[in-house]
Parts: sequence; structure tokens; C-alpha cells
Amino acid sequence: MKKDFLSYTATDFARDADFLKWVKYPSENPAITAFWESWLKENPSKREQVEDARQLIFAILEYNYRPSDETQAEIWSKIRTTLHIDNQPVEVKETERKTRTLFWVKIAAAASFLVVATFGTTYFLAGRNTELPMALEAKPVFIKEENRGTSPRTVVLKDGTSIILQPQSFIQVPKDFIGDQREVYLTGEAFFEVKRDPTRPFLVHTNEIVTRVLGTSFNVKGFENENVTVRVKTGKVSVFKAKDKEKATGDDDAVVEGVVLSPNQQVVYDRVKMSLSKSLIEDPVMLGTKPRYHFEFKDEPVINVFKEIEEAYGVHIVYDAEVLANCKLNASISDVPLYDKLRLICIAINAQYELLDSQIVVYGKGCDKPD
Repeated sequence: MKKDFLSYTATDFARDADFLKWVKYPSENPAITAFWESWLKENPSKREQVEDARQLIFAILEYNYRPSDETQAEIWSKIRTTLHIDNQPVEVKETERKTRTLFWVKIAAAASFLVVATFGTTYFLAGRNTELPMALEAKPVFIKEENRGTSPRTVVLKDGTSIILQPQSFIQVPKDFIGDQREVYLTGEAFFEVKRDPTRPFLVHTNEIVTRVLGTSFNVKGFENENVTVRVKTGKVSVFKAKDKEKATGDDDAVVEGVVLSPNQQVVYDRVKMSLSKSLIEDPVMLGTKPRYHFEFKDEPVINVFKEIEEAYGVHIVYDAEVLANCKLNASISDVPLYDKLRLICIAINAQYELLDSQIVVYGKGCDKPD
């Protein structure tokens, strides 16, 4: 639905996602910036509401933000009108100037001043709080969790997410999660078991990479002078460059310049080439312990064997079903790792395998048809 910006109040502008992007990151969103600059030229009568909305956003997002004396004087006039206080002389005494400054900082931090002064909405004084637009909630306060020891350290967040922090690693986490995303900042290595919350994705920032999940378990390794590696144990994970973060805030996993990982898959970000490389992990493990994963085969068509391996490990095996149609396997391979299983199977059917990205490719000449 097309937005009717001409009917917008300052509050409406401040709630608008694209308007907020323009105010916060004008250089990072050139298309949005061009739109708003053009729109203001065409609609100069709305400039006052737009400026009031900008003042609100700056005050809420920047605790130490303080407008000019002229702007403060205008806002004080609005406050007096709202609270039915007689206007004072234009001359500003030093005591009043100090009072203004202190009042501005306190109220801007609590995000109530401009709601009262500029918009005349519900407000609080003397500790009475007001509800803010979701997009303009205050920035979270981050705390730093470190592991300077030699053994892993477990950190449990308020949302129930568990983090195993490896030695010489640290992570910055919010004291309280605010808004519609859960974001943390990692330097080093950690294993995450994220508490599932479909309404609030969990994002791990590591150097230039962001890992996004809803609820799963995975490992991230990204020390300051190393490439970043993300390995998935359970669930599904999206990994993308930090500059594409705005494109990955929805539910769509098809992230520009990113990859989607499943169990037993990993991605390595080359910080020099600035590229993502997807592959299987070094030692894939079975995803379940179902009784049928016995891997004891007697005259079993190798195609069926591959299907069982795919299900057990969550991998994808590429092969020519027609070429391998006559190949059967007689082997016991239950107690060997995945790659050893594949090697033994290929020896038995006179084939070879190789890893291509996150897939296993098997190729050979096939087997003779039994007499």
C-alpha cells in the first residue's frame, strides 16, 4: 500500500522504517536518501514535521545529543504551551541554560522529552513512563563476557541461549535484548545453542561476517587476524557479510552474497578475498541414532546405501544412477567415519569420490551385470 506522507505527523515519520534508515545511515542508503531529499523539495510545507521527527530520533538514539540553543528555545516554548506555563522573557539566564541542558540530557535519555514537547502524545514526568515506537527503542547496554583462562567457559543469556566461550575469546552481549532482533558481537571462538524465537532472530557479528539463526546450534570461529569459520551442528544458519545485514532482517534465507548452512556444513570467509566458501566439515557426524543406521550391508544396491548415508548425515551425494545401477555392496561400515565409509564403498565398486562445495560427488565406470 502506497504511503500518504502528506498526511504524516512528526510521530508518523519517526515510526517509518525508511525514514529511520535515512536519518541514521544516509550514506549507506543512497536510494532512500535521494527519495527523501526529492520529496522534501516537492513538499516544503512538511519540512517542520520532518525536522521534528529527526530531532526525536537523534535524541533517542544518542544519549549525549544536545541540540542548538535556538532549537532548545523552540522546544521549551512547546513544553510551556503543553504544560500551560506562561512564557518567560526571551533573554535566557545562565541558571535556566544549565537547567535546560540537564533537563534535555535526562529526558532525551529516557526518550520522553520530545514525545511531550514535539508530539503532545502521552508522556511521563516524575518517573511516569511512555511507550515508544518499536523502531526507536533505546540502544541496548552491552556487557563484555571474557574467557582469559585455558578451559571453555559457559555463558547463559537471559533469553535462554547458551554460549560456550573458548579460551582467549570474548563476546559482547546486551544486558537485555531490545527490539525485534537478538544481536551479539564475538571475537574468538564460541559454540552457540540458541533458544528458538521465530519472532526475534539471533545474530552473531564476527569481524565482517554476520551469522543469523532463529534457534539452532553452531560454532563460530573468528579471531582478529584470522578468517571466519561457521560450522553447523543442528538446524539452519544464514551467513552473510555485515554490509548486507539490512537485506537479511526478514525471514527469507536467500541472502545476497550469503549462504545457507545445514548440519555438517561450514562456511569460511576469506578476509583478504572477501569471499564465502561453503563445504562439508572435516568430520561429519550422524544426525540421529535411529536403529536402521546400522550400516551392515549384504548384496545391497549401492544406490540404497547412498540414500541411507544421505539421511543419516544430512549430506547430498551426486552420482549417475544408471551407471551404478548394477553395483551392490557387501560390507560392515558401521564404526567408521563418513569419509572412510565413502572410501570403502568406492573401493568395492571401483569408483572414486570427491568433495565439491558441500556435496559429495561419486563417479566410476559402473559394475558388470550379474550372470
